[in-house]
Amino acid sequence: MILDPKDQKKSLVDYVVRAEVGKRVFDGLDKLFTFANSYLIISALSIFSFGFYQLILSFVSILRGFSVKFFDGLVAIDMRRYFNVGKRDFAKRLFLENVVFKLGIGIIVTVVVFLSAHLIANLYGKDIIPLIRWASILLIINAVQSLMSIFLDSIVSFAQRGLSALGEFLKLGIMLSFLTWSGELTILNVIMAHVLSEAVATLIFTIIVLVKIYPKVFGNIKAHAENLMIKMVKTQGPRVLLIFSSKEVLNDATPWLVKFFVGTEGVAFYSFANTIINLAQDLIPMTALVPILALKADDLGGLSFIFKKVVKYTIWIGSLFLVGAFLVVSPAILIIFPKYYPAIPIFLAMAVVLPIYGAVKVVFKTLGALREYGILAKRLFPELVILFAGSAIFMPLIGATGIGLVYTIRYVERFWFLYTRLVKKYPSFKLKVRDFLKFDHFDKNFLARVFSHFLNLLKFGRGRA
Repeated sequence: MILDPKDQKKSLVDYVVRAEVGKRVFDGLDKLFTFANSYLIISALSIFSFGFYQLILSFVSILRGFSVKFFDGLVAIDMRRYFNVGKRDFAKRLFLENVVFKLGIGIIVTVVVFLSAHLIANLYGKDIIPLIRWASILLIINAVQSLMSIFLDSIVSFAQRGLSALGEFLKLGIMLSFLTWSGELTILNVIMAHVLSEAVATLIFTIIVLVKIYPKVFGNIKAHAENLMIKMVKTQGPRVLLIFSSKEVLNDATPWLVKFFVGTEGVAFYSFANTIINLAQDLIPMTALVPILALKADDLGGLSFIFKKVVKYTIWIGSLFLVGAFLVVSPAILIIFPKYYPAIPIFLAMAVVLPIYGAVKVVFKTLGALREYGILAKRLFPELVILFAGSAIFMPLIGATGIGLVYTIRYVERFWFLYTRLVKKYPSFKLKVRDFLKFDHFDKNFLARVFSHFLNLLKFGRGRA
């Protein structure tokens, strides 16, 4: 972790390599357990039940976007700025205020959803009541996960990289237990397994953070007396709230649009394709991006260099993944999940995004690090238009495959909109085509460090100190 500038004893390349190689090891386990869980769920549930399961998770995610994830990026960046100038007491004050805010909102929304389950049942039947009540618990769990993420990002720590793998491992064990005891896996069992595994994994990581990391960062520091969060919310709050809550809604409202235009089985096919795309996107190395950008938020030269290199690497990797999507993944779907063959056209339409997926994330996070929330807010309207108008045009014509086309159009428009405005205000971030085609000394050195660190990880069970 990096608290003060003097704590950065190595180059940023070392921190990036350390984070990404370590994540790939944990990702291997995560993907293994995720695949096993997905296979178990998809095999056990009907197409309709799987689609319904995704709609419930989408419902919870929309609520989360309007509640427990408020101001995550802004708080993490402001905490990092305080660390950069040695104001650790300010960072502690802001973090503690955020703890009260997030846990308070999380508890309130969880209770409201839990108690309102019978109202939702009037639309979908009494069988949905236990599903909604179990799923509502995810809101308070997400609040705790959000707090951990903010804290660890602000100190440039990657301690949470094993959280997802642990959660998927626990989920697999719980679902297998249900199968052993009852001989079947119902949608209620799946949701219970999802909630219980998230809760246990989050509890374990929270204890680790509170016992081992938090005392090193804030143990002997007295929090600044003045309130900081209210001032921060007044100055940046409306735009940040619009950006991050709308971003969540844009992602999580999609299953409901598919249900409206195609039906619940269409939701299952879309969710299946989206799951595979997310697995591929998660393999693109982005772990260290947020904390590193926050660390260099006040250094335009360093920030622009990191920006160009990360965009270059993610485009290279994403292009290789696109080839693999057509040549490997599509035939594999037919063999492993034959009843989901209608999802293949959706998947391929979405896979076109892979070469620019990382670039879009980098541009978005860079603008966030530069506090250009006005630019981020302005891009929401055209994207909303594309999502709703595109869904209304394409899905009635070509079914669920239409949402795959809308997905790709959204990403292309998002990259063009954000990138053009970034380079207009900060010309040093402009990308040149020739830079993508050459493999320079830095690239060779970076690749050598990745390979060396990976070998050390295999040999010693840990990264370079």
